[in-house]
Amino acid sequence: VRDGADLVCFSGDKLLGGPQAGVIVGKAELVGRLGDHPFMRALRPDKGTIAALHATLDAYERGEAEREIPVWQMMSLTLDEMEQRGKEILSGLESTTASLVRSLATIGGGSLPGETLESRAIALRPLQGSPQQLAAELRQGEPPVIAHIEDDRVLLDLRTVSPDDDASLRRILSELLDRASRGVSADPRDW
Repeated sequence: VRDGADLVCFSGDKLLGGPQAGVIVGKAELVGRLGDHPFMRALRPDKGTIAALHATLDAYERGEAEREIPVWQMMSLTLDEMEQRGKEILSGLESTTASLVRSLATIGGGSLPGETLESRAIALRPLQGSPQQLAAELRQGEPPVIAHIEDDRVLLDLRTVSPDDDASLRRILSELLDRASRGVSADPRDW
């Protein structure tokens, strides 16, 4: 807009890390004309989306985005922080199937295609069954744990796990690994 574009469209979630929303900025007269279009009734955001977008933009304005916006919190984690968290999550879990490994976290699809950050992940090798079955068991648990599969391992990227969830993740892994070591099929509903 500063460089002279009349209208600019972008994503509230992909570009800002805020709510899922399409944002149009530009010259007031043109933005106003868009607001008068009949499609506006069908496409206008609800009050919750507007409030979330306002809070997101306020965080940027105050210089607090890195502290308040989850995507920035994830991107700003240091490798040392993730190493320490991973070691704490795995401490005391007697298993040769779980380890802390280097990984690459994908930043985002639409706004940053192909961009990655070095990360750390907990890697799980299933004692029985396939990595796909293990990933499905994790997804079906309460709370669900979303992982990805790489090199026949199930990876839990610590950049995408809130530090507030570390204890819960440790408990889930402990239960899962305990059952697997005894040859008992894990029932994620028991977590």
